[in-house]
Amino acid sequence: MQNNNITENFLDLAIDRKMYSTKSNLKFHLKYIFDDVELANKKVLDVGGGTGLLSFYAAVKGASKVVCLEPESDGSSSGMINKFNAFKTELSPTLPVELSPVTLQSYTPQVKDEEFDVVVMHSSINHLDEEACINFRKDTKSYNTYKKIMTDVYNKMSKGGSLIVADASCKNFYNAIGIKSIFAPTIEWHKHQEPSTWIAMLQEIGFKNPQVAWRSPNTFGKVGKVFMGNSFVSYLTSSCFKFKMEK
Repeated sequence: MQNNNITENFLDLAIDRKMYSTKSNLKFHLKYIFDDVELANKKVLDVGGGTGLLSFYAAVKGASKVVCLEPESDGSSSGMINKFNAFKTELSPTLPVELSPVTLQSYTPQVKDEEFDVVVMHSSINHLDEEACINFRKDTKSYNTYKKIMTDVYNKMSKGGSLIVADASCKNFYNAIGIKSIFAPTIEWHKHQEPSTWIAMLQEIGFKNPQVAWRSPNTFGKVGKVFMGNSFVSYLTSSCFKFKMEK
């Protein structure tokens, strides 16, 4: 009962702080991201987690430790550290969640003896090294840069751990015909990769059992997931996907 109460408090606070549009949409989104991933008693690393939406959710669902990496928060004008701490204070100061204002590449060498059971990269995998991501498929050096980053992630995960990656594919109808997407007007398509491209590289490292899901609009709920949660409709809209792999 206590876990249910804090989960509801988290949802209400997230909406009150304008971290998401509506409570029902947020629930649907969280289900989409963490579907079939156990969080209770797990150590979670949230890469590029911003003000901690996914980090706090993992914590209220029983994670034993959550680290949110958000390098832009270190001295940034957005005040993410303050927002993160204020959210934690209001929700529950004792939650096992912390923000570390460093990059993934800086963080992994600092935790030599740490292992994470769940690693989440929501709209962040392409930002780990944007230049390398842009040249990923045509330049061996860029490819190896990403392979090294993700190999370090693999080595910091427990056996059987889950890697969750959510991003936009570079393949999109509006981009193909040279006009701005009405569904995702801010996406810079050339800075992204297809899920199959990421998965192929991750399989080389040792990750296995890829499961890909294409995002449908939250407002349409389960019905939208059935009819719109596929690669074709996604190509015509936002091209957003999520995949999960295991160590």
